[in-house]
Amino acid sequence: MKKCLFLILLFIFITNCNKNKTVNKVEHKITAEKINFQKYNFNTTSKIKEKIVLTQGVTYVLDFWYLECPPCVKDHFLIKKSIASLDKENVKVIGISIDRNTNNWIEYLLEHNYNWQNYNQFKGDFNLKEDLGIKLFPIYIVVNDKGKIQEKFHSFKYVLKYLSKI
Repeated sequence: MKKCLFLILLFIFITNCNKNKTVNKVEHKITAEKINFQKYNFNTTSKIKEKIVLTQGVTYVLDFWYLECPPCVKDHFLIKKSIASLDKENVKVIGISIDRNTNNWIEYLLEHNYNWQNYNQFKGDFNLKEDLGIKLFPIYIVVNDKGKIQEKFHSFKYVLKYLSKI
């Protein structure tokens, strides 16, 4: 009986592992094709509200994250290491935190010297995370200079791999 149960569990484990062997692209319910950034206000680390303005010829990586998300925080180290080379390729990272406590968010960014463009958007009439239906973190959305969504990932290393091919 134990042997039979073990074989069944092993079969379930193997079939699930094969299905999710490499989850580099997001199989996510984001159906939007384009983001209208003028619709949204974001909080800055200076505690003012601002709109994201896209620059022609620049590719953007939106990093949706929050402090209590270990994979989010882990990926920030890789982002910091990659930011200079991404800048040379006209790629800008924009962090969008959903943290409720903006003071903790600001302290975290300052403490780790994460000085790429970072915003917080927890509440508001128009909430980008909610409009996109984001439920899993981290999520990285690559957009062009017109706000058109190019690709989505759950790991920054896959973002880098994708960007190296375009």
